[in-house]
Amino acid sequence: MAAMTDKPTISDLRAAVGISQSYASMILSGDRQPSLPLAIRMFRETGWRHGVLAPLSETEIDVLERVTALTPDKAA
Repeated sequence: MAAMTDKPTISDLRAAVGISQSYASMILSGDRQPSLPLAIRMFRETGWRHGVLAPLSETEIDVLERVTALTPDKAA
């Protein structure tokens, strides 16, 4: 995980987690809420904790990360 704790820039978030610039902008502005797996990935890659993760402890985030890794993709 990167050391960043401030909200990343649109470009930094886009590059860190592989989402479009427009979706990164919508997440950062509060127009869209990321899924839990995406919020966790954003946290791991940038150090920034989106509001979706705000009430969760590090342990709870770790558990969610493991569970979502085991959950089949709905698109499959």
